[in-house]
Amino acid sequence: MTAIYLTEAGTVVSFKNESLVIKRRGDKKSFRVAELSLLVIHTGVQLTSVVIAELMDRGIETIFLRQDGQFRGRLQGSFHTNPAMRLAQYQVVNSTFGMAIAQKLIEGKIRNQRVILQRRNRATKGMIAEISEAIDLISSYIGQVGNVATPLGRDRLMGLEGICARHYYQALRYYFPSEWLFYGRNRQPPLDPINALLSWGYGVLLSRIFAAAVLAGLDPYLGFFHVTQPYRPNLALDLMEEFRPVIVDAAVIAIIQANLLAREDFEPSPDGAGIWLGEIAKKLFLAQLERQFSSSFLYPPQNRKLRLSQILLEQARSLGRCLLERSLDYQPYVIK
Repeated sequence: MTAIYLTEAGTVVSFKNESLVIKRRGDKKSFRVAELSLLVIHTGVQLTSVVIAELMDRGIETIFLRQDGQFRGRLQGSFHTNPAMRLAQYQVVNSTFGMAIAQKLIEGKIRNQRVILQRRNRATKGMIAEISEAIDLISSYIGQVGNVATPLGRDRLMGLEGICARHYYQALRYYFPSEWLFYGRNRQPPLDPINALLSWGYGVLLSRIFAAAVLAGLDPYLGFFHVTQPYRPNLALDLMEEFRPVIVDAAVIAIIQANLLAREDFEPSPDGAGIWLGEIAKKLFLAQLERQFSSSFLYPPQNRKLRLSQILLEQARSLGRCLLERSLDYQPYVIK
């Protein structure tokens, strides 16, 4: 199955002979709809009304992103719903059970952050003190976050997650050459190319998680850690936490270490306040992200290898089962 990312403004998509016909700058390509699993669309891409109808009728996941890579929305036709699951989800928001679920999700995130740093620590033979210190700090909080017998309050959990994230990103800079000027996480807007890649990648990941939540029968807008802020897919943000280091951070590390990008591949945001990806950077980074989504890893609950894109859906389904059964059996996906 094929995933297509359309990033260039002025691209026009039409439908002919059971295929999408994509025209841009005088070029034309066709893709059979039967082989299409995902369509990701950026600002300035035009879809004909026939294309929109075909995508909805065939249930092809179609996601819209903003120019900076942030999730805008998705095209949705009729789909199977699970009222019992959504009711179970609504009943546990702002409950002790809901906070225990939130802890599980954040535990997965900080465990995966530790693994990413441990890999760099081994590669540098433990010679960089800041990496070792960050690993030790994150390790010291894993026990607190993982103890769901006495769930933490939301403010406490957010505080622990924030401390771990700050030390993680500060240590993550030792993956990148100094000329990339990455010293830690910043956003809205990102101020350097590495943060631009991270922000853009998180937007793509959020779109994929949103789709997985809907397919699993969950309400992507009602979360446990991010809770109920309006106009924000709070549950999708919850579910993506454990996958940020696994997919996006790993993809950023891979593309920079492969020397596929230069600083010239980035450009100032329209207001001049931040940094955005240029067209070449978008194409190359999307290809790297897609390789990451397509990579196969052991999925312990099923004792078999699955692509990461499949694991996203299986984790959403696992959460749904836990909600229906009021069980805390949810296990975050943690890399080795």
